[in-house]
Amino acid sequence: MTSLADSCAASLDRDGWCVLERVLDPAVLQKLEADLEAPSTRTPLCQGTFYGARTRRFGALLTRSPLAGRLVMHPLILETVERMLLPWCERIALNLTQAIEIHPGALPQLPHRDQEMWQGPKGIRRHASAL
Repeated sequence: MTSLADSCAASLDRDGWCVLERVLDPAVLQKLEADLEAPSTRTPLCQGTFYGARTRRFGALLTRSPLAGRLVMHPLILETVERMLLPWCERIALNLTQAIEIHPGALPQLPHRDQEMWQGPKGIRRHASAL
């Protein structure tokens, strides 16, 4: 997995985001989606232009479904995160798990950098939030 983690880390460093496809079995993803359906339904649509009026966002995914931990603790994700962060810190702490549901008619949320969250060693460095 090292070369794939290197590629993911390079993409994060260069672009501020990366896409990991087929990390979990589709059946696990379907079960995770089913676990998150009720909290999603109970969550009101967001307000304001920053979050988008046609989106739902809710956090605490690890408490809502034990399957969320399979993503958080996936070896490829951990290896990629370690490549990005361990040179600059002693340990890694998970700050946020969030589901974002973008409804029809909403503006798309394009891949983007959250550079305001983490400056890093190169001045304004790209943040690895889009895993």
